[in-house]
Amino acid sequence: MKRMKALTLVLCLLLVSAAVFAAGTKEPTAMAEKKITVATITYTTEIEWFYILEQNYKDVAKELGIDLIQLDPGAKPQTQVDMIEQMTQRGVNAILISPVDPQAIKAAVQEAMAKGIFVLIQGQERETVPWSTANFGYNEKQMGTLTGEIAAAGVKAKYPNAKEIKLAVLGDPGWASSDIRMGGAKEAFINGLPGVKVNVVIDKVMGSTIETATNVIESALSQHPDLRCVVGINDDAAIGAVGAMQAKGINILKEAIIAGAGNNKGTWPYIDRGEVLGSVDLNHRGTAEVALNAVVKLAKGEKVSEMMYIDMIKVTKDNLAKWYKK
Repeated sequence: MKRMKALTLVLCLLLVSAAVFAAGTKEPTAMAEKKITVATITYTTEIEWFYILEQNYKDVAKELGIDLIQLDPGAKPQTQVDMIEQMTQRGVNAILISPVDPQAIKAAVQEAMAKGIFVLIQGQERETVPWSTANFGYNEKQMGTLTGEIAAAGVKAKYPNAKEIKLAVLGDPGWASSDIRMGGAKEAFINGLPGVKVNVVIDKVMGSTIETATNVIESALSQHPDLRCVVGINDDAAIGAVGAMQAKGINILKEAIIAGAGNNKGTWPYIDRGEVLGSVDLNHRGTAEVALNAVVKLAKGEKVSEMMYIDMIKVTKDNLAKWYKK
């Protein structure tokens, strides 16, 4: 009889232990079900800046415990639309997009948002894209301003007695924010050179790749052989301008005033040699942190700013060592 009571007691204890263990496993399971899934749809990772941003998304997502799906449309607007629709059907919590063509994706974005998906747009300000959950990135005019200031300082150093100077502005007319950024660059360049007449001889042309920038500046030099100043929408524009001037026999170090934006590692040797006077660091890590932390807040029902700006700084030979380890 005592053995039966003892056996019964052991069985009861086992059942209680099993119940406690089962109860203890419910919370992690429930939490796992609430894990946030985010899709990033870049512009194209063939452009170094976007490749680095995707790596930073990956690092920050891991730190925050976010499941990340990374997609590359190869700079094709329709492919980007298809990817948004696929992620909408999949039911992700949020989509971070670097638009190839903002207007092309508008309907797909609105459909995703209608289904409760948060859509955050990178690299576009609310003036151009007001129909997303929120936007994040740099202040386009401020970025251009920093580029223009670098170039203006170069003119003062190399041509301290200049009364008139020509300027080429290399942008990306098909991109909504190009005019805002490069407008800031022109304004800062002109304002930084009081008493100097600035003639803008090239503007609103495609020069965002090394190849297109090289072609534009080579052509411009045929018509304006005294052109020496170039501000580029990105670092590839600056590198292309260097190559074009070198091909024309121009002494880059003594004569050229070239500045870009992006702080891509491929530009560092050019800055180090003095061929490109400077760039603008766009803070990849900060961009990823701002975007993914915003998603976490939105998932909790909290509000975020409709436009989240990222801090930027000038990159010149003076502070290049912060990034460029030779």
